[in-house]
Amino acid sequence: MNRRWTRQTVVTAAVGALALGMSGCGGTDGSSVNSGADKELTYWSMWKEGEPNQKALAALLKEFTAETGIKVTVQWQGRDVLKKLQPTLNTVPAADLIDRNLPEVKSLMVSTGTASDLSGVLDTKIPGEQGKTVGDVVPDTYLQLGHADGKQVVMPYSIVTNGLWYDGSAQPELGSNAPKTWDDFQQLLDERKKAGKTPLALDADIPDYAGYWYTNFVVSRLGAGSFHKAAGDKTGKLWKQDGYVKAAERVNHLAKGGYFADGYDASKFPAIQQKWAAGKADFILMGSWIAGETKTYAKKGFTYRSLPFPSDGASTSPVEASTYGWVVPSKARHSEAAQKLIAFLYGKQRMQAYADATQGIVAREDVKVADAMADAAAAMKDNGTYQTFDGANQDYAEWWTKVFQPLNTKLVTGKLSATAFTDQLASQSADFWKRAG
Repeated sequence: MNRRWTRQTVVTAAVGALALGMSGCGGTDGSSVNSGADKELTYWSMWKEGEPNQKALAALLKEFTAETGIKVTVQWQGRDVLKKLQPTLNTVPAADLIDRNLPEVKSLMVSTGTASDLSGVLDTKIPGEQGKTVGDVVPDTYLQLGHADGKQVVMPYSIVTNGLWYDGSAQPELGSNAPKTWDDFQQLLDERKKAGKTPLALDADIPDYAGYWYTNFVVSRLGAGSFHKAAGDKTGKLWKQDGYVKAAERVNHLAKGGYFADGYDASKFPAIQQKWAAGKADFILMGSWIAGETKTYAKKGFTYRSLPFPSDGASTSPVEASTYGWVVPSKARHSEAAQKLIAFLYGKQRMQAYADATQGIVAREDVKVADAMADAAAAMKDNGTYQTFDGANQDYAEWWTKVFQPLNTKLVTGKLSATAFTDQLASQSADFWKRAG
């Protein structure tokens, strides 16, 4: 996964159209996929032609048409797919099916009532799986990543998770003796620093990357939902409670203690990430796209491993994650065919083919993932998940960019003390919500 997607940056893409032929027919009971009247649908995808994800999906769409007789006209729109579709959502949507991540879907579709609730897809049988339904094979921890307003608006197929990534060949002992608590991990960082190593890498010029640290510390101490709760507190007073203050102190300790690689506070991405991949820093708190993004310049023999962010007192340690998945507009002309396609694509062999082609994590836990993703997938299975940034960037987007990110970047780069950060976050949040009404 590319860093630009987590930052929700619009990427302009050329549109490629592919009309897939028709043959055969079928229904949703595992033996016949198309028992209804819909014989066609239009699919607009966030992937661009030539990307591994696009190639994998294109092959699966051909297979769907061959087995069902349902014609799929697909356009590879790129990351701005929703912005292109938006003008048609309230009339006749130009596409019956799209794929995107939850933040954009919430912003452009859920807020306008133009996203279908796909909960019914969970009861649909997967062709060729002997009675298994979609709900049988997609775990709740992944489904929750596509929930909004109590509805299943995104059906997840690709999962992105954050963790502390490191070179397993340089620290093989962590594979069987990973720190479970922050105190244990802090001890490891101190030992690495004492040995002349650089413990942490961070490109702090990317605000979201800088934001991973404080938000993870809050959740690791107070639990999932705690950061989101404080972000929506119109008084700003929650930020001054002990758990939030302690999280700021943790970040400040790392910033002032020299744990981050030299230049992290002044360089331009991907300078520090490149240092990490070259073996010049031990850990980077990053999304699971890091393996694909750095493989061309990683040092020879680099083995991608990851650790979940350690608990700092919370009773549970869920893993920060997000999903890319399928979405059906509420006024789609061929909603039935679109939902049949979704159920078809959840087939184990098809999910395995997609995982193999993209080297990512898919929404079926019984699919084998690439070696580089094994730790991350296991952490989600064992610990559960919560929305990246605790969902605050989705529900309080303006506060996130105008209040939190500027202050947090100053905290993580050592320009604000924990006390100053906490005081300013509390006061500026109160002012923001007062102006917002």
